[in-house]
Amino acid sequence: MKMEKNRFLRALGFRREVAMVENCRCPLCAERVDEEEFRNEVFMKEFESSGLCQECLDMVFGYKVAW
Repeated sequence: MKMEKNRFLRALGFRREVAMVENCRCPLCAERVDEEEFRNEVFMKEFESSGLCQECLDMVFGYKVAW
C-alpha cells in the first residue's frame, strides 16, 4: 500500500517530498525525524501518513488540538 501511495504522490508532482519522507526527513522543515520524538500513537499514525515531525505536527494542527 505504501508503495502505491508513493507512486501516486510522485505522479502528482510531489517527488521531493516523497524522497524526503523515504529518507526520514520532514517534508516541511527538512529535519531528520526520530520516532522517539512523538508524544503518543496518534502523532505516530499522523507521521506515517504525512511524514511530518512532531514540531511541524504541532504547528500545522495546533498543539492543543493534537492532544
